[in-house]
Amino acid sequence: MNITVGITGQSGFIGTHFFNFLRTRQGIKRVNFDKSYFDNQKDLCSFVSNCDAIVHLAGMSRGDNQQLVYDTNMLLVEKLLKAAEYAGNKPHILFGSTTHEAKDSLYHKSKRNGRTMIDKWAKENGARSTGLLMPNVFGPYSKPYFNSFVSTFCHKVAIGEKPEIIADSKVELIYIETICRHICGAIASESNNNPMTIPHEFEVSVSEVLNKLMYFRNTLQNKKIPTLDTLFATRLFSTYLSYC
Repeated sequence: MNITVGITGQSGFIGTHFFNFLRTRQGIKRVNFDKSYFDNQKDLCSFVSNCDAIVHLAGMSRGDNQQLVYDTNMLLVEKLLKAAEYAGNKPHILFGSTTHEAKDSLYHKSKRNGRTMIDKWAKENGARSTGLLMPNVFGPYSKPYFNSFVSTFCHKVAIGEKPEIIADSKVELIYIETICRHICGAIASESNNNPMTIPHEFEVSVSEVLNKLMYFRNTLQNKKIPTLDTLFATRLFSTYLSYC
């Protein structure tokens, strides 16, 4: 496989990890992206024209003004598709969405409608599109209070606090390296699996996450190495260390 891949949202949590992950993949050339491209049509067109595949991860996920979140996310999709038209290129566009896409918030609506818009463009232009329905992602250097409750818990425990559990529910999680492998597989796949629901890797309670993090902190403070008896414990420990 010889393919050029660009990532909008390259500087974000998933985007950064995926950009670095692609460096290890033979036959894949990375096309650099900067968020300023969305404000410069020439730069955005140049980016799109150099890509065989684009993983569209850029967007707002949080904000006090939910209408602004919706409008921003839809505008980014529109700009990306217009750039493809102006550039005369038909890249395979993979759209980063969520397994919670059906929820009622304007953020989730932007995911549904953005994916529909890309699918419509692809069908009309003889291109490929793949909606990536992703579960909650965690891993090193995820942004606290933003990307995941796991990152927030890791940050608080690392600075000596004990996070409060609002609701001790079961949560479906996937590690960042695993999600990168799934996205890479979707790029390489010749099947038109759209949308592509990426299965979660772990299902754990919020209290289980907190208990393991407290165990990690206490064990390290005693200058001992924690026992990592499961894959989840290993993944969570590597995540926690990035906040220490």
